Amino acid sequence: MNINHPLQSIFRLFLLTTIVNSFSVNIVAAEVQIFGRNGTNGVNGRSGRSGISASSQVIKASQQLQTINLFGTDGENGESATSGSSASICQQPKNARNNVCGANGGNGGNGGWGGNGGNGGNATIYFETISQLRNVLLRNGGGKAGIGGNGGEVGNACNCTQSRWNINYCTWALMSKQRYITDAKWREIVRKVFRCTGDAFYDEQQSRPKPVDSNSNYTYGWKYIGLYNRETFRCDNGQSGNRGNKGQDGQSGNYGQVWLVQGKEIPRERVGFSDRISQITDKNIPLLKNNWLQKTGLRSLLGNGSDVRDDYRLLQTVQGAFIVTWKTKIRPQDLGEPEITGKITESGQLLLNIPGTLEYKITDQKKQSVVTITGGINPNRLGKYKFKGFDLFRDARNFTLTDDSTLLPELKAVNIKIMLYQNDSKVSEFTYPVALKPPFANGLTVWNNNLYKINLGDRFDSFLQAGQPVKYDIRIDQITRSGSTYTSGMKIDFIVDKATSSPKVEYY
Repeated sequence: MNINHPLQSIFRLFLLTTIVNSFSVNIVAAEVQIFGRNGTNGVNGRSGRSGISASSQVIKASQQLQTINLFGTDGENGESATSGSSASICQQPKNARNNVCGANGGNGGNGGWGGNGGNGGNATIYFETISQLRNVLLRNGGGKAGIGGNGGEVGNACNCTQSRWNINYCTWALMSKQRYITDAKWREIVRKVFRCTGDAFYDEQQSRPKPVDSNSNYTYGWKYIGLYNRETFRCDNGQSGNRGNKGQDGQSGNYGQVWLVQGKEIPRERVGFSDRISQITDKNIPLLKNNWLQKTGLRSLLGNGSDVRDDYRLLQTVQGAFIVTWKTKIRPQDLGEPEITGKITESGQLLLNIPGTLEYKITDQKKQSVVTITGGINPNRLGKYKFKGFDLFRDARNFTLTDDSTLLPELKAVNIKIMLYQNDSKVSEFTYPVALKPPFANGLTVWNNNLYKINLGDRFDSFLQAGQPVKYDIRIDQITRSGSTYTSGMKIDFIVDKATSSPKVEYY
């Protein structure tokens, strides 16, 4: 066979290349590989149950010794958590071709919270004399708080046994030489990279790639060329888990509150009363308020061995009353059936709210206030003023008001304030105090107690210019004989020199 035939040479080279590829090493980029198995996290501890609060109790002190326990029970301790487990299967791979990291340890569980202590029971103690309280031995402290459970310990991570190492790659050339030819020379066929130690002498002698089988025509062998590449890799220890948190301690229970009542019962409160005047005339209306006074020194009042807070509440009762008497011929219905309201304060003071349309006087007799009604007016008669119109050929300075209720003789006082507005801004004002009988104020005349003739004179002349749109805001204050003021009014829009007999009027 002619071994130098070109096709045979190409086929032989392809076959040798395929064989050599099976021995070469692919060089890849470094990656991080986790070795070992992560530890598991610990289990959280169960929280403790809170204590039970004691019920409230009524105690009647007497000459007999009494021992009453109203303790709150203790809160349970929280359970401790379990620890996290350590990472397992922690053998570090030898001479890996990538960076490696140990597996992590598990976290410790959190401890359970301690339960709260139960509260002590409240107690209401009735007594006749202070000395009877020495016969009451009372304990109403709160329960102790539960302690929080411990957190779990950490699990250990996988650690490295070799922190750094090198991986070397060397280049080898596959050489061939013809058989049976004198002085045949070695010829390089292909170069390949193989993993090696990096020591040239050792690698050339001991790290030679696997021999390629020779055939009848050629002999093959590997020739060491030199170091091709050196890669450095590292190992990182895994992270140990976190220690679990200790559970929060509970809160101690509170002492119960103690109320002291001198007597057999707590009087029923009636701090306020309101009704129509016709329904309460000549009736005694009692009022009562219970004050719970904050005091200290309870431990010195109760029996020896008592376990209570030192402050307490002592009942103080204040009382008062009022009565309404009718000393006028006017019927309550004619006065609009007004309501009277009474209240009693913490100090025992009686506060009466009497409509200002009534005429009355108040006298105090021991713990009773007497309200004597001597007259009054129906509130519906207030604020009945109307704008009658401009006078004297519609002169804006002269106009008339009427009171449909003819109320002037029954009042203490009346004031009429006239305010002048231009462009919604007040520019001037004037007030007429109305006397109950002549003489009246300058510019004011009252006829038959219901017709009010007003002459402004020159008071607003500087503003009452022809063609000027203006507004009167007329406010009437009616003061009753009891001193209460009731306000009503009207607003009149007009043009100064065009005042009509029926201008626009807005009542309020």
